[in-house]
Amino acid sequence: MRRPGRPGMLVRALAIIALISLVAEGAQWERRRRREPPPVELTPTIVPNYAFARVRFHSYREGRRPGWSHDYPRAERNLLRILSEVSEVYTEPAAHTIVSLDSPDLMLYPLAYFSEPGTWAITPEETANFRDYLSKGGFAIFDDFDGPWDWENFEACMARVLPGRHFERLELEDPLFQSFFHIKTLEMPAGYGAYEAPSFWGIRDDDGRLLLVANFNNDIGEYWEWAEHGYYPIELTNEGYKFGVNYVIFALTH
Repeated sequence: MRRPGRPGMLVRALAIIALISLVAEGAQWERRRRREPPPVELTPTIVPNYAFARVRFHSYREGRRPGWSHDYPRAERNLLRILSEVSEVYTEPAAHTIVSLDSPDLMLYPLAYFSEPGTWAITPEETANFRDYLSKGGFAIFDDFDGPWDWENFEACMARVLPGRHFERLELEDPLFQSFFHIKTLEMPAGYGAYEAPSFWGIRDDDGRLLLVANFNNDIGEYWEWAEHGYYPIELTNEGYKFGVNYVIFALTH
């Protein structure tokens, strides 16, 4: 059960975030940006019934800040804070983790978040495990990639995971965009200079169940990460949160 979203609640939640002291956290974050993302730093004060899972996958571009870690951990912390404020989902900012795509632990999470899948260098182990995950009811978000090369590489990886399946462009009326907040438009600017206007794509199974959403030419996680800093207009960060909350609610209810 969940209560319907109320516009004032999202604004109030954003105000709460704005009041949080960022001095010490900011210094720690700058140090963390220069190295491989650490495990979850915070200890949950509750036992949440939802934890956000970011996927670690093999990539053509590795290093201290590989693409899969982009926006970590501030993006998920902020999204979880908003989610706990506006819905009945029992969670908190510390309830996030990193899970490898070839790990059996992936099955523990109803939603899997991928950042920069345009750099994906999928392995046979990842292929088999991810196919199993989707077939058992998992839902995936692909975020932060743009341009023809990124799409071609991502599409080729997904063709190995789900051979014979094809992407379809998602429209505003899709239940994904109406699962909690009623998204009013899919025409939103990307958080950076993308090649083209953002678009949303998905793949369905034989029963019509949506298995994933690809935020192409877009970076919704960027809006989550920097919402409290005022780098983007509040209207855009609000929309970014609405998409994120809808994705989680959809994954939990479908």
